[in-house]
Parts: sequence; C-alpha cells; structure tokens
Amino acid sequence: MKEALEFYTKALDFEVSKHYGENIISLVHNEIPIVIEKSDENSTSVSQKVLLGILSENIDEDVEILRGKGVKILFDESRPCPPGRYNVIEDPFGNQLELVEFSNFK
Repeated sequence: MKEALEFYTKALDFEVSKHYGENIISLVHNEIPIVIEKSDENSTSVSQKVLLGILSENIDEDVEILRGKGVKILFDESRPCPPGRYNVIEDPFGNQLELVEFSNFK
C-alpha cells in the first residue's frame, strides 16, 4: 500500500480522501475519486477490465514530467486516437492508466 500510495500521490498528484483501515484508501484528483485496495499477493490478473483515463491539456509535457518521476511510459511517442492523442503509463503493480489529450475538440 505504501508503494501504491506514493505512486498515485507523488507521481500522479492524487490526494488522499479517506483511509478505510490499512488496506483500502480513497484518493481524489480534480474531483475524480479512485480507490486503491491491497490485494492478495498470490492473485494475479492477466488483464484488466477497466482502463482509467487521465485528461491531459499537454500530453507531451505531462509524459516528460512523469518520465522524470520514474513512471513507466509504454510508448516513446504519444499515439493518435479519434479525440486527439494518448499514451499509457503503468503503476508499480502493472495496472495501466491512459493519458488522453482531447486536441481534436479544441
């Protein structure tokens, strides 16, 4: 939990909203809440069912900031998508999060 909390608060700028004991913590970023929960170390998921998207005003700048913080970035360059561009990062546990810049709607 300590490593997850450090990643989400220091690298992604989430803030702790509430602790629900030692194994569940609610976080918030720009009014968007997420919950991190300690899982059984023996259970490993091969694929994730939900991909959290983080809105970016300037994806190139955000990717460089995250790279500087040691965050694993999946693509060297952000890729095009219908709303603009995206890139994918991983938390310390392999969960993927998508950075999305809605540049085609400006």
